[in-house]
Parts: sequence; C-alpha cells; structure tokens
Amino acid sequence: MKRVALVFGGPSAEHDVSVVSAKNIYSALKDSDLQILLLAITKNKVWRRITGEDLMQTSFQSPISVEEMGIKIELCKEGAHVFAKAIEGEEKSGPIDVVFPICHGPFGEDGELQAELEEWGLSYVGSSQESCQLSFDKALTKQAIVFTGIPQAPYLAFEEKNPQFEEVKNQLGLPFFIKPARMGSSVGIHKVKSKEEFHEALADARIHDRKIIIEKAIVGRELECAILETDEGPKASGIGEVRPLHEFYSYEAKYLDPNGAELIIPAQVEPQIATHIQRLAVRAFQQLKCRDFARVDFFLANDGAIYFNELNTHPGFTNISQFPLLWQQEGLGYKELILALLNQADKRAYSNL
Repeated sequence: MKRVALVFGGPSAEHDVSVVSAKNIYSALKDSDLQILLLAITKNKVWRRITGEDLMQTSFQSPISVEEMGIKIELCKEGAHVFAKAIEGEEKSGPIDVVFPICHGPFGEDGELQAELEEWGLSYVGSSQESCQLSFDKALTKQAIVFTGIPQAPYLAFEEKNPQFEEVKNQLGLPFFIKPARMGSSVGIHKVKSKEEFHEALADARIHDRKIIIEKAIVGRELECAILETDEGPKASGIGEVRPLHEFYSYEAKYLDPNGAELIIPAQVEPQIATHIQRLAVRAFQQLKCRDFARVDFFLANDGAIYFNELNTHPGFTNISQFPLLWQQEGLGYKELILALLNQADKRAYSNL
C-alpha cells in the first residue's frame, strides 16, 4: 500500500462534518510514508482533487468550500490500476491502492459511493455497499436487529403516509423523537412533547428524507461502543457516555456549541453492564454484516434496561468524535487507528488479486 485516496465532502447535510474528519485524518497521515490523494466531492457530486494546504484551513467555525478548489477529476482505469485524472489537461495521479471514504450521510454511508468504488474494483475502508445500505436506513436496521433479540425502543416508520399526532401519541406516548430514516449526525431530529411541535418537526424531518422514524423517548443515559475488526474478529472498545447539555444530542450540541455536551470516557457504569453492551454491539455489527469499523449506540434507561439505538458504519473523525476517542482510551492512538483500518482494506485488496 503506497497511495491512499481520502474521499470526503459529498452532497449531504453532513458535508462539513466530513471535511473536518478528512482534515484530521490527513493531518495524522501527511508525515507518514503513504502518499495521500485528497479527493473532495462537491455538494453537486463533482469530484475535485485539492491540496493539503487548502484542506488544513477548515474548521466548523469556518468550513471551506470545495466547490472551486483544486482541479476537477474523474476516475479512470488502465489495466488493473485506477487513477484520478484531470478532466481538463493531462494531469494524472499514480495508481490508487486503497480508498478511505469519510463521507457521511447520503452518498457516503448509504452504499451509493461504495457501489461506485466497487465498480472500479477499488478496495476501500468500511462496510460493503449492501451493509451500508442496510445500516444507514434506520427502519431497515431495526427490522434486522429484531432477529438478534437485542431490545429496541418502540417505534413507528412512515414513508408516503403522513402520521397523525393522536395515532403516534397513543402508541408511543409523550415525548417521542421524529427522525429522518436515512440521515446521520442528528440532522433533522426533533424531540416532540406536544401537538404544537409535531407538524413542524415532521416537516423538517421530511426535508431530509421522505421516510421517517418516530421513536419513543427513553429516559436514561446515552452510551456508545466502538467496534474495530481485527484478524481475530470484531473487537469492542470500552463504553463512552454522551451527556447532552441541550434538550438532546442535536447537531448543534455535537458540532456548533463547544459546551453542547459532555463526553465521558470511560462511562461510569457497572462492569457487567459494560460487558453486556460490548457483546450486544458485536452482535449488532455481525448481524448487519459490517466490516472494519462501526460505532454502536445504546440507551441505558433509568430502570436499568438497555436498548439498541443505532449503528453508524462511518463514524466521524473530528476532534470530538467518540469513535477515535474510545480507542485512544484503549491505548490505540489516532494515527495507529487509521493505519489499522487502512491495513484491513489493503489485505482485502491483496486477497482479491
């Protein structure tokens, strides 16, 4: 493995999160022996090759726009090798060995980008197209998790039909959460406590996805476990806790408000609870046929019950992202974690030759 293509950006509402994740990954790898190609996808799905100098300018407070940066490129294939070639001119990268896609949301972790990479025969970090498609859709995920016996909060799913407030209230009680079924980073999520809040929350969630999930609110703690695939199988990290200082762990609390939440690693939970959550996280990872890495989120209710919340096949690599922080607690540094993921993808590339 010599040349890694770091692919980021994309058309989703999580574009800025992706760019910040890419900045951190590039910063960790830029002094390594690897050659890093920075391939930014614009919000209109145009691929551009940008420089590290451009990428290092970004932050949540001043996100860069990749729309006009660098040069417009397309992937091309010569023999068994894939390159990034300028659309105008003759500039062409060396052959790409491994791709690290760090796009979030639609065209990032929904399987569409993965399918494109598979068509080119490129080996990439993360779950397959089929696994991403399943894991990204919260309704499909919940249907698959049922077969594991892992408890979940009661929920309703709607695609074309518009739910009625009284119908939802009678089945789930108050409060409940309205979520786009296929979106991440808490984009479009609302906690509904009254009929007055219902229609506005529903309309906003539908901006991001016509398919929505409505879940009963669990009163308790939000716990997370990171999964890393090894030669011996998937390994679970210790448990972390997110303690929102907003109404819930919204996009604003995660990324825009520096005091939006407390991240507690390790979480203060009984050892038997931590072990149980680790086992459930591995089971969910295997049920959804994930590979390489994932973050699995749970609720620990005030009555002691544990509920699966969701699985993220492409957790962030920002400064406050739980996935790398959980592994740092286990003694695996940021750079070492990224290299471990790249090595897993590189082994697949070698085995497919």
